[in-house]
Amino acid sequence: MSIQEYNEEKPALINSIVCAIDILGFSQMIQESCEQGYGNNLLAEINYLINKNKSCIIPNKYSKGRIKIFTDNMVVAYPISGDAEQELDEILDNVSEYQFNLALEGLFVRGGISTGDFYINEDIVFGPALLEAHNVESKLACYPRIVIDDKTTNLLKKHIKYYDVAPQTAKVLIDTDGRWFLNYLNTIFKYYTQCSNEYEFERVQYALLLRHKNKLEEMLCDHSTNMRVWDKYVWTANYHNYFCDINFPGEKDLKIDRKLLLSWPRNIKSRDL
Repeated sequence: MSIQEYNEEKPALINSIVCAIDILGFSQMIQESCEQGYGNNLLAEINYLINKNKSCIIPNKYSKGRIKIFTDNMVVAYPISGDAEQELDEILDNVSEYQFNLALEGLFVRGGISTGDFYINEDIVFGPALLEAHNVESKLACYPRIVIDDKTTNLLKKHIKYYDVAPQTAKVLIDTDGRWFLNYLNTIFKYYTQCSNEYEFERVQYALLLRHKNKLEEMLCDHSTNMRVWDKYVWTANYHNYFCDINFPGEKDLKIDRKLLLSWPRNIKSRDL
């Protein structure tokens, strides 16, 4: 089996797994920070967080994957060799970790994953797979989720059928609209390398989910008057609670209070007049 890679000297389209990612609300963050005089601070913080966490996407020098970042957008691509199972697994694992790490810092992302012809180098990203991944991100993702397009979903279904218990089934969920998306909270089960025993591993998982919960509650409160944005964090909070129900059913402290996820009407009071 030949190893595919993007040739810097002779550009050519290669069958690839491509992911396009966008940070939610980034334009508003830029505008508000510059108007209120802390634009440089935001720039420094965003630059630090992205550079700190992007290493999990292309984790070592032996990977043939490539990454390109421009402001709030990121493109990640892995050239496909063989049946694409290895490359798709890298996307599922590594992009999920990146999404999770940014969420813990209050940067929630949406994205799209596609498969097809693509090329990337230091100066250019090009190909129909990029167009489709961007289309999924901008038109179908809607919420802070990274959605897998139909072509790549069918590829993933083929890989899942290889196994009696497929490892991929824990890495992806299906939303109410039928779209498959990355189960990025599953990343908490990768942190075993930092732990010396099972109890310590469980405490790390608990602490990470609690950080995710606290950050979401903060975002829900901050955007409570902007229903369009607030609704996106409600979706993420429901996803968080579902994940906790499935994996930590006895840990009620990890779940986001339902009252934060509903919009209640009230009577007119004197302070409203």
